[in-house]
Amino acid sequence: MGFRKDINGLRAIAVLAVILFHFKVTGFDGGFSGVDIFFVISGYLMTRIIFTRIANHQFSVIDFYLHRAKRIIPALAFLCITLSIFGFCFFLTADLREVTQNIRKVILFISNYTFYEHAGYFDTPSKENWLLHTWSLSVEWQFYLIYPLILIGLSRLFSLQKIRFIIIIMAIISLIFSIAYTPINPSFSFYSLPTRSWEMLAGGIVFLFPLSLSSIFKRLIEWGGLGLILLALVLFDDSFLWPGYLALIPVIGAMFIIWSNQNSIITANPPFQWIGKISYSVYLWHWPVAVLLLTSGLLTNPIYKVAGIIVSFIFGIFSYLFIEKKLKLTHSKIVEVIKYIGIILTTILFAAITGSLAKHHPELRSKFLQDLNYITENKYTPFSKKCLLTNNTPPSSECISNKGELNMIVLGDSHASVLFSTIDEANKKGSSALWAMGNCPFIQGAKFAKPIYQGCNEFVPARLKLLETSYSNIPVLISNQLTSYFNESKGTMYFTTKNKSFEQNFRSSYINTVCKIAKTHPVYIIKPIPRYPYDVPKKMASNHLFSFSTLPLTISLSKYQNENSVILDVMKEASNVCGVKLLDPTAYLCQNNTCHANIKNQPFYFDSHHLTKLGAEQLFPLFEDIFINKQI
Repeated sequence: MGFRKDINGLRAIAVLAVILFHFKVTGFDGGFSGVDIFFVISGYLMTRIIFTRIANHQFSVIDFYLHRAKRIIPALAFLCITLSIFGFCFFLTADLREVTQNIRKVILFISNYTFYEHAGYFDTPSKENWLLHTWSLSVEWQFYLIYPLILIGLSRLFSLQKIRFIIIIMAIISLIFSIAYTPINPSFSFYSLPTRSWEMLAGGIVFLFPLSLSSIFKRLIEWGGLGLILLALVLFDDSFLWPGYLALIPVIGAMFIIWSNQNSIITANPPFQWIGKISYSVYLWHWPVAVLLLTSGLLTNPIYKVAGIIVSFIFGIFSYLFIEKKLKLTHSKIVEVIKYIGIILTTILFAAITGSLAKHHPELRSKFLQDLNYITENKYTPFSKKCLLTNNTPPSSECISNKGELNMIVLGDSHASVLFSTIDEANKKGSSALWAMGNCPFIQGAKFAKPIYQGCNEFVPARLKLLETSYSNIPVLISNQLTSYFNESKGTMYFTTKNKSFEQNFRSSYINTVCKIAKTHPVYIIKPIPRYPYDVPKKMASNHLFSFSTLPLTISLSKYQNENSVILDVMKEASNVCGVKLLDPTAYLCQNNTCHANIKNQPFYFDSHHLTKLGAEQLFPLFEDIFINKQI
């Protein structure tokens, strides 16, 4: 089985596509399809190895697993250990905890399902996951574990000729499942082996059904394959449902190139051969570098993009030369099995110790990180933490500060919760009640199909009924991150009203809700809190790495107004229709047309949009004015 330069060059195309996509280089919005190309290559090579050796009665499952382990595990373990050390020095404790917990899933090759459970691949939280890219290694490893066992079993029942057609049937079943299930559950389809295995089986089909064509037709097929891959790179972006039927384009493109078996200048040129050899290590290292730039807010800077790509290659070259190439297989299978189990266990143990040291011995870390960690670990006051309802909390639960007669109800989601202590401090003459449920827009008629939002489906009508029948004339202050719900809930939120568009439903339902409350209560609505394109403490921690941690983190007031234009207009209409009072946080969080996320080393936010205690305190005069001027 000779070395094929065209496949090595195809590896280079795949890894470059992925890298340029992750570094947000213009023109490569569909670069994520490079992973699909990798799957085709893996399927081809694994099928070639297994079938050839089964046919020659030389196949050993243990040998197969050991060769895959040698290829994948050492470089991956090196990345995980390095990231643990780096994280101990520069990550917030919560981020380090997440990384060290993920390392266990990564090195055991189950990270794809872990990441599926938490978020979609293109969601913002996922984009800040330092090990997100390892999901594809987990899918491949799961395929490596199962595929040879299936082929061995089939070889005892059928001839190799019949097995070829069984593999086609398996690929078709997986493809149909992927096409059918991607619109239903895009995240599962993206991460899971059942919806991805057809891509690897497609590579196997190329080996099992070689084409005997003239050199002209082979060149045409190669160019056709390159055209399909280029089409995927420039035509698609992360708004498309993936993989589904769209993944056929880069997959067929990769199949055509491997079928053509052309050592042309396109794939066999020296730069692509060099990149192809180091592609695995470069793939491992490019994503953490991209995440570092993203969390630092530097990924939009062309200079940093280029520098990040160069650094990715430098680390990749080092990993290839000193990790991938150094480990050799011995003649003893038992020794090899023990060695790779040892590497896996050492990686898990090292990550666990690192996380434990950060948690139990914070004094070992910098004073700057200790201060930031204290803020992010204590994001809610004990009262607010106790009173912020979740999906599992009965909607009848109430929380009152018990300072006297109730004279303010704070209503909303987690934004209401983080503001509550400041509102209650401004309330000098009575008690405040907190009615808040996380991830729950207080809009009558808004429904969520997902079970995790069932609590919200019950919370809103229950509270509306309470306001309608009790607490008459008690002022109600509403705080919701409505812009997030409006922008990010399309497709998951629906309305019982029957207007033509999501925006019309959202607008009319919200106005009807607040106006219904306003019939029996004075109503105050807090306009949207300025939101940042990054996690503020993470950004500060990343800036600390680059030695400019005290720089102010800002967005322009005009950017805030543009991003929240729809919601600001909806709130203004509600004010005009039923007289609710609007409270503007930008009067205190923004000065001279600039909104601030921190003051020196103190963040106003514990993520991208929730205020810390210090951030909420900036709004104290806003709330105090309500109680003084309205004599509440």
